Amino acid sequence: MKILTKEEKQAHISHVLAEGAKGIAYGGVVAFGLFSYLKHRHPLRFKKMNASVKSAIMIMPTIGVAAFFADQGSWEFDKMMHQSEYQEAKLLEEFRQWNNMSMSDKIFTSLNSNKYPIIISAWAASLYGSWVLVNKDKIMTTAQKAVQARMYAQGITIILLLGTIVLSMRDAEIKKSQPAPMPEWKKVLLQQEEADKRALEEFRLKKEAEKAAAAAAAAATTVTAKQD
Repeated sequence: MKILTKEEKQAHISHVLAEGAKGIAYGGVVAFGLFSYLKHRHPLRFKKMNASVKSAIMIMPTIGVAAFFADQGSWEFDKMMHQSEYQEAKLLEEFRQWNNMSMSDKIFTSLNSNKYPIIISAWAASLYGSWVLVNKDKIMTTAQKAVQARMYAQGITIILLLGTIVLSMRDAEIKKSQPAPMPEWKKVLLQQEEADKRALEEFRLKKEAEKAAAAAAAAATTVTAKQD
């Protein structure tokens, strides 16, 4: 059984927390959708619910999805770590680079890594929010409301696209400030050399142990012969 190093434990915790944070975000969206559905589609039943039930509607899906993502993240990390020595070294190297980043760089990197789910979710939320906002107007017709909601959604979409460009530019700056990564083929060669050195060292130690055992056996035989 392999004993984990402190760095491996920290990398595992960091990965689990990151996946748990994703779960909180997704679970929050699910909880909000369920809460809104019950509030608008079943208003009478919703009004009869006490504060504890309403709180549970928001909290339970969030916690459940977060726990699932964290557990899945732990399993995925263990799987990646035990695939090969190369994969293990690669994960630990990524963890070291992450630790060396400033907090602002970590935030921008995380946002850039998850920008497409964020953009799609924000776009869908903007469509829904625009329609809810416009639908409150009792004067406009349904067609006018649809046009107005689409205008709001288009404006928000442009803002999201600009945000995507800013994130990509910032991510490029972060990568430019970091040292150039070693080519993968060179990493593989270095790791193979280290593995060969370890194998040779183990072979040498084994031979020395065999020689020592043979010498001890010969000495014991000599002593026995003298005694006879």
